[in-house]
Amino acid sequence: MIRSIFLDILGPILALVLLGALMRRKFKIDIGTLSKLNIYLFTPAFLFNEVSHSALSWSEMGGVVTITVLQVATLGALVWGIGRALRIHHRTLAAIAMAVMFYNSANYGLPLASLAFPGGASSVRDGGAVQAFVVFSQNILTYTVGLSIAAWAGSGNLRGAAGAFFRLPVAPTIALALGARWWIHSGHALPDLIEKTAGYLANGLVPTALLTVGAQMAVKPRWPRWRPISMVLVLRLIFGPIQMAALLYGLHLTGWKPVDLWPWPAESLILTAAVPTAISTLLLTLEVGGDADLAADCVFWTTVFSCLTITIWLVILRWGMG
Repeated sequence: MIRSIFLDILGPILALVLLGALMRRKFKIDIGTLSKLNIYLFTPAFLFNEVSHSALSWSEMGGVVTITVLQVATLGALVWGIGRALRIHHRTLAAIAMAVMFYNSANYGLPLASLAFPGGASSVRDGGAVQAFVVFSQNILTYTVGLSIAAWAGSGNLRGAAGAFFRLPVAPTIALALGARWWIHSGHALPDLIEKTAGYLANGLVPTALLTVGAQMAVKPRWPRWRPISMVLVLRLIFGPIQMAALLYGLHLTGWKPVDLWPWPAESLILTAAVPTAISTLLLTLEVGGDADLAADCVFWTTVFSCLTITIWLVILRWGMG
């Protein structure tokens, strides 16, 4: 299992980042174009594809969405408090907040959950099905709360953040995806023109987004700013899953069924809460003019160090909850 994680998940991720850097160095690929392809084409298609085909019940979806929102909110409050106490500049604080709050639930979390909890006929522990709605929730939060944070970093205030959100295709895509999900669950099939086009584009998100990270990092080779990155590493890779476990167990103790996800799918949610910073944080930072260098470094270094921390968390969960 551990060997498979290294060879089948972490290796390809890092290889694509490296290829993006090499392509940028050799061919001077335009990063702005890559960013727009991800935000306006591949991410909406991925959202539509995942949400429209989800097999989770409304109750299960609600529980996963609730815990994801609670986690992001409490992480944001923690980072904001630390930033205010340390008087961190707003552009740096915004990059740290986004790197800690929004994690790579799709490119990294989906394959990790599917590998660790494959489900199937002999098991109801289907990590991929659970993770699909973590991805859904994280995308909504990233392109609403995250966009507001990114806009604040780019301009120093929140003016125009709402307008920027409505210029993006995320809101109409989510509405269409929920409509398509109802249509499919009513026994109908989507036209091949929609089904196949969305599927092809959704499959393009992972390589294009990871290539974008590598291309951005190759623009100005630099020694990273370890002080803010160290903060992100601790909060994202170590504190994040601890916090998720505490929230899930606390809700379990309330005995309220809609939010009682312990011990399953809590195990999957805790594991995927330990994944690296979301690539979309870099894409949004590029789009609105935030601290793109720090954003790229956070994505890269959390991905590198996750090779160790994900392995540790998997062992802990196997021993503690298995």
